[in-house]
Amino acid sequence: MKIKAWIVAIVLMFVLAACAKPAEKPAVPEAQPPAEQAPPAEQPPAPEVGVKPPSRPLPSERQQAPPAPVVTTEKVSMSPQLRDLLKRADEKLTSLQYLYGGTETGNLFLDTYFVKGEKMKIRKYEESYYVREGYYDTVYVHLGIACCEVLDRCRSHNVDNTKTNFAVDASMLKLPKTPYQWVKEIPPDAVIVGPQTFNQRSVTHLKYTKDGMEVLMWVDDTYGVPHKIVLTDQNGNEIRYQYNDMLFNGLKDTNFDAPCD
Repeated sequence: MKIKAWIVAIVLMFVLAACAKPAEKPAVPEAQPPAEQAPPAEQPPAPEVGVKPPSRPLPSERQQAPPAPVVTTEKVSMSPQLRDLLKRADEKLTSLQYLYGGTETGNLFLDTYFVKGEKMKIRKYEESYYVREGYYDTVYVHLGIACCEVLDRCRSHNVDNTKTNFAVDASMLKLPKTPYQWVKEIPPDAVIVGPQTFNQRSVTHLKYTKDGMEVLMWVDDTYGVPHKIVLTDQNGNEIRYQYNDMLFNGLKDTNFDAPCD
């Protein structure tokens, strides 16, 4: 009985083993091919050493350019009294004769000037009374020549300079301004100080500033040209120009014809 029970148990174990299903293995996912990688984005080239790449500031960071300064130029009008005084040189004056002196001549009045329009001659002063070769006493600036005209200074028994034409470079002459040239430099803001008398002539005293210098001027009331000009710088140094023995409108064109030409 024991043997049969043992055999039955063995048979039953084989039957149970045959009927039992094998355990399913977990599904292994198939290997997927590797996804294509996107090419790397292009990087901007690195800036050169020492060079800062340009950057555009944000609107909040932008600075507004300062507005351009407004320049206003006010035209200074000349007073009627000053205008009337200065126009007399053009309306009434035709010629001038004067002795010139001042700071640059050591306050000596030696040379005589003759002026008519663009024509000018200068009668030179010299203390020597001897006649010598190559001497001349009158310069015709507009002609660029000089002559010897005063006979007792120009001609002797063995020297005659009266017929000699001496060439003169007018650009090398140190010519002072004429009174008429001074008038053309008077600015419209010149101040009339008041009436005065100078060299027995009625004049108007003017005052103005030019190039950092104070200018004082005494202008003839009849012919509108100055008899005297004094310039003073910021250190108090003065430069004086003066015209003495002024003669008005007494010259003709023939007075400027050089006899040695």
